[in-house]
Amino acid sequence: MLGKFARSLLSALALSLLLLSSATAADLAQLKAAGVVGERSNGLLGLVKPDAPADVKAFVDNINAQRQAEYQRIAAKNGVTADEVAKLTAQKVINQAAPGQFVDTGSGWQQR
Repeated sequence: MLGKFARSLLSALALSLLLLSSATAADLAQLKAAGVVGERSNGLLGLVKPDAPADVKAFVDNINAQRQAEYQRIAAKNGVTADEVAKLTAQKVINQAAPGQFVDTGSGWQQR
């Protein structure tokens, strides 16, 4: 079932990424490239620099809320938990992180 689940998840995530506005995607890419935010092992974005401006914190909170809602939707559709969806997503996104970006695999921030 995990194979079917993984394929369904990847399809849903691809669609979700397409639905992000180009401005949002560009902003996220810039923040990642600048080392301000990174991907965490729980499937959410994290602040690499905790002293980030309030608008960056709000941006990250907004993206994380969208992700959590999508994880819930996919989980309900596939009969799994949102945590399983988030962790599978995190693995994929962390593995695809571009050189120079930060990821947290559970033991603190590491730069790729």
